[in-house]
Amino acid sequence: MSRRARSRGNKMAKRNPKLEKVKEILPRWVKGKGEAFGKKFYAHWVLWHWADIVGEFNARQAEPQGIRKDILYLYCGNSTLRNELMMMQEQITQMVNNYAGQRMITGIAFGRRWEHPDTEEIDEIRLAHAAPEENWGQARRKIVLSAEEASAADGIGAEVQDEELAQKARQLYKKHLQMEKLRAERDWHPCAVCGTLCPPEKRYCPVCAKKQRDQLLADIRQVLRDIPWARCKEVQEYVPGCTPKLLNEQRAAMVQQLASEVDVNDKTSIKAMNLVMLCRCLPPEHLTEEEITRTLYGLRFNLHRPKDYKAPKRYSVIPLGKKGKRKS
Repeated sequence: MSRRARSRGNKMAKRNPKLEKVKEILPRWVKGKGEAFGKKFYAHWVLWHWADIVGEFNARQAEPQGIRKDILYLYCGNSTLRNELMMMQEQITQMVNNYAGQRMITGIAFGRRWEHPDTEEIDEIRLAHAAPEENWGQARRKIVLSAEEASAADGIGAEVQDEELAQKARQLYKKHLQMEKLRAERDWHPCAVCGTLCPPEKRYCPVCAKKQRDQLLADIRQVLRDIPWARCKEVQEYVPGCTPKLLNEQRAAMVQQLASEVDVNDKTSIKAMNLVMLCRCLPPEHLTEEEITRTLYGLRFNLHRPKDYKAPKRYSVIPLGKKGKRKS
């Protein structure tokens, strides 16, 4: 390196002794804008990085709409996921606050999509929103019925004496025909069971889908009644559609139901042993007196208890020491 290049490098080093990172500059800039601006900025910071907080799958299903009065509002069309996220409310709240570096929210709530982004007072910050949902009512009203369809609708209620009631029936039937034509235009297809039109991505209509799910859950419960200790791979041999989540849900529900029928002092009945096998996934050959005692003690608050029952202390029921290694 030439002397001139070294001299120029030294001057640049003196002029810029340390290049700061954006994450170091940004907090100072936000703080200089005032407390109100800072809170609004970090609220949008959380919304921007929602996928980093809850994961890509949850972020796609539950869309953040904004933060109002310390509550994070989400839109979620999946009812099952919505229930799961509500049960994780405390965990999500803590994750959001940790990401923001401050107490940003106290909880979450679910609602409809907001028409406008939550960006008042900060024009340079914009929250991107998903495309609005199609208004099926407006789309239906644009559907024109054929002369045959209109004639069939006008013939509804001809024998009804109440003209107002007959008119309502004709209007409902016309709306039904319009919706059927609209769904056909959207490539809806007949349900695999009943023939009702379904969205392209669905195989069954909501009614048949519920029946299919109810039957699947009933089949899983039947296997657990016959083989209380069965795990997911074993259940799938009889019920191929079984998943670990569905199995755990049905096992938990059956444990709760069976526990309410077993007396807290009962350790020898068939129900008590089935409860232990179901709860612990233990086959009969591994069902020892110690396993029964420990499991029923853990379920003591779910078991049937007499009015004068008083829960014993742990070590009056379970000896001191680790499982399988008792102290003499």
